[in-house]
Amino acid sequence: MEKKSTSIILTLSLVASSLFGKEAQNESLIEFAKRPVWEETSRIPQGLKIGSASCHFQENGALEHPNTNWGQDYLAKNILPAYVPDIWNHPEKVIDKLKELGMDSFRFSLARDKIEPKPGEFDQSAIEHYVNFAVLLKKNNIEPMVTLSHFAEPTYFSWENPGDIEGFVKFAETIAMPLYDAGVRKIVTINEPTVFAFQGFVRGEFPPYHIRDFEGAAHVLENMIRAHTKVYIALKTLHSDFEIGLAQDPMRFRNYHKYNPVLTAIEKVVCYYLTMVNHTAFFELLQTGKFSLNVPFHVNYTFELEGPPPLDFIGLQYYSDPLVSLSLTGGESVTRVEGENITSRGYRAYPQGLASALEEFSHLKTPDGSPVPIDLTEIGIDTGLNHDERDLERIQYFGRIFQVIEKARSCGIPVRSIYFWSATGDSLEWEVVFKSRFGLYSFDENTGESKLRPAGSWLQQLLKERN
Repeated sequence: MEKKSTSIILTLSLVASSLFGKEAQNESLIEFAKRPVWEETSRIPQGLKIGSASCHFQENGALEHPNTNWGQDYLAKNILPAYVPDIWNHPEKVIDKLKELGMDSFRFSLARDKIEPKPGEFDQSAIEHYVNFAVLLKKNNIEPMVTLSHFAEPTYFSWENPGDIEGFVKFAETIAMPLYDAGVRKIVTINEPTVFAFQGFVRGEFPPYHIRDFEGAAHVLENMIRAHTKVYIALKTLHSDFEIGLAQDPMRFRNYHKYNPVLTAIEKVVCYYLTMVNHTAFFELLQTGKFSLNVPFHVNYTFELEGPPPLDFIGLQYYSDPLVSLSLTGGESVTRVEGENITSRGYRAYPQGLASALEEFSHLKTPDGSPVPIDLTEIGIDTGLNHDERDLERIQYFGRIFQVIEKARSCGIPVRSIYFWSATGDSLEWEVVFKSRFGLYSFDENTGESKLRPAGSWLQQLLKERN
């Protein structure tokens, strides 16, 4: 038994050495990510658009969206809070908060279950609801950005079924025309494809709750990118000045132990494959049009498009680079910073990780060969890491995010905007519900009361100073 364990450890060490033995030459932002020098004061980079992002199900809940995958999940588990932020019935509250903060853009997702309650049957009143909301945003000098698919899907639709792609394209075409007339130009086709694939098919935390189904994860990623490409072509045919992209969260897992003769090798291998499933295989697809997911004993899945999928912009969504510590008893996300509190989801506050992510994303190209503009379509950190009401850790985190953006822009990387998650207040965070709280405003699910948090006041003041 001891010889077998030693053999496994040596094998893992050799694999880790081959994977990580040669380090790529550092570029400026990667160097900054490794050895950041932070300023004490905070400022918003000049010309950077500041907005907020949201998702229809997270704001409205199961009672408003019962005929969705997540609606069915919440109803089965009786997750029915007394109050939710309720954007659907009170869109004016969103406008009020955005104006109070001084923001100039808002990203929101569309409830396909309302717009298309049955396949091919469209509800004009639901379409008008979103048209009116977009018009209201524009009247208040707030630029709308629309997301077509954000995790909560109608029960008749599945990303597992390639036959459902054409229905998704038809949905996109149907809603795009009236939204264009209402002033919408920016469209995110799909939110975080790899998060959906990993959580739904590997971890089993999201519908359809598959566990270690790496083949299924790769299959839905193929369907998603093919759907994105078809929607891009269809909508650009309708109006060439649509800006169409998708949103990707580059979850890059890092090993905690640097020099442990056993754990370092194991952690590097584990992190390599976690990162491959969550980001690198899909990002290679965005760059080259070629996809390969190879996890020993689990999956060897490849496909190739005619070229890189078309992008007018990329939505980069950043929360953390998880630091993974393994032991004989299991693994967990940790931090190396003495006294630092990790978030309620177990992630460390790691703003410098955005620097290397921006460096990586800067290599993407638009169909005409120019660098893809980058919109930070979600930036957030939950209040689970705070142990007082001052919000000091979140304020520091956001201030450093601004410094990373300024550094990136000085290097010529086209970062156009940042969308905080979220100005609408605490919302339903999928499987953990209200256990994670990201709001710049608090939200009390027992009373419906909402209050501006210190991090929100801090951002509000920075926006006043800039304006």
